[in-house]
Amino acid sequence: MTAAPASHPPAATGSRWAWVSYGYAALVVTGLVYSLVDLPIQVSDSYGNMVKASYGTLGSLVAREFHQTGYLRPLLWAHLRVVQDWSGGHYYEWFRGWHAGQIVVLAALFVHLVRPRRWSDVAALPLGLAALIGIHTFAGTIREAFPINTFMTILLCSFAAADLALGPPRWWRDVAAAGIFVFAALTVESGLLVAVIVVAARLAGAKGVSWAGAAAQVLLVAGYFVLRFVVLQVGSPHLEERSSGFGFSYLDPADLIARFGGNPLPFYAYNVASSLLSLIVAEPRNGVWMVTRDVLNGEWRAGLVSLIASSLGSAIILGYMWTRRRDWLARRTDRGDQLVIVFVAVALANAVLCYAYTKDVILSPAGAFFAVALTVAVAHTLESASTASTRRSTAVAVVMLLLSVTWATRVVGAHLGLRHAAAVVRQEWAYVDKILEREPAQPTEPAAIRLKRQLQDDAVRRHPLRPQLEGAWVEWFAE
Repeated sequence: MTAAPASHPPAATGSRWAWVSYGYAALVVTGLVYSLVDLPIQVSDSYGNMVKASYGTLGSLVAREFHQTGYLRPLLWAHLRVVQDWSGGHYYEWFRGWHAGQIVVLAALFVHLVRPRRWSDVAALPLGLAALIGIHTFAGTIREAFPINTFMTILLCSFAAADLALGPPRWWRDVAAAGIFVFAALTVESGLLVAVIVVAARLAGAKGVSWAGAAAQVLLVAGYFVLRFVVLQVGSPHLEERSSGFGFSYLDPADLIARFGGNPLPFYAYNVASSLLSLIVAEPRNGVWMVTRDVLNGEWRAGLVSLIASSLGSAIILGYMWTRRRDWLARRTDRGDQLVIVFVAVALANAVLCYAYTKDVILSPAGAFFAVALTVAVAHTLESASTASTRRSTAVAVVMLLLSVTWATRVVGAHLGLRHAAAVVRQEWAYVDKILEREPAQPTEPAAIRLKRQLQDDAVRRHPLRPQLEGAWVEWFAE
């Protein structure tokens, strides 16, 4: 597949647009980090994980995690242990600082991937960044931390892999892509998408990673499955692992086993299909048809805004794919085409990874590439509209206005969601002893108790809650 010839702006002009784009991204990230650092380390998952990670040496911790049941995530624990050791006891500052640094790098990689070089690229960038932050798959990505934000790590690996694949051909890119795959796949299962990104980009005409490098990714995936299911016999999560959404409600493990224990394939098929639909139209969410249920009950909530934003965005991307179909069939692609093709591949593969249970945050890699593809498609639409008839230009302007309003609303919702999460986490820390009493095996070692008191003190006294926004209008933004 050969790259289509494309007209590029003069170097000086392209560089100026790039600096403007990075500057705008910095402003967006500054606001997001401001909201993020108000969020303390969580009680659920984070505290218990920190206690677990502190046992033994780093090597023994990683070795233990190669022999868990249902999950193969040794480097998740290694990542946690390294930052925990480096913190020197300043847990809040290090873990939240690490999280903030991840967001800065993610935004920089996003801008680098879409490469704004023309006025239309720069005009599309704010909408793309709004989609990156406001899409429902990102909410859990920024709020859920263990206390290392694992899903954010996978987004960084995914964007880095795409950048390697779409760059100029170099031998070291093959090696770097293989290293990223190993790190991501052994961190959490969605890290397998790194291979999908590299192979899809190569098939789409990108030459940064060679055919040998793409073949190595396929072999690494095969090796991962052999290691997981044959050598270590880790297996995969079963129905009794957790509650899961189905239809208009959540089913607890007992209900799942009663309904699908004899044949889980229909449940798995539902998860894959609902995950793909969730990415395209933001419904269902976590397997539950929330917006549909609310509308049937006569309730109109913020989820409807998310549905409109995602549906319009998907329509713009599909329109771009339709206009470029002849060039794609002729195997003529440019960088924008390759990014959209990668998005399609990641969306399909990510939905398949949700077969055991579907959750918004698991779809975060596909959600991030949705934002990339939307930026490409919007830039193309704006460029085409600039030379179109008055009627078509007006129609495009109306659609862009609606897109901008809905995605801007979702960005506000992301900030409010962080504020709400900060209040909930602090309330949990205020009653942490009662919460841990319900746990089957709460830590009782002196070191674990000291850690609990320190994290509680960080959350309640050292970093008190900021004033909360109140009013009925908040419900229209927060979900």
